Amino acid sequence: MNKYRPEQRIYIDESGIDSNEIPAYGWCQKGERFVGKRPGKRQKRLSMIGALCQGKF
Repeated sequence: MNKYRPEQRIYIDESGIDSNEIPAYGWCQKGERFVGKRPGKRQKRLSMIGALCQGKF
């Protein structure tokens, strides 16, 4: 990386989320069992890529 000047560097990051995203954990009273429902089929997925170059997004 040292061979590139800071103004030549581009930092990228990728992230994604499913449209049916639900919490992986739940809460219930002590001694009770937590039961949650989640759909069995895949839903649409949204992927995003961001880049930062010279302080600009």
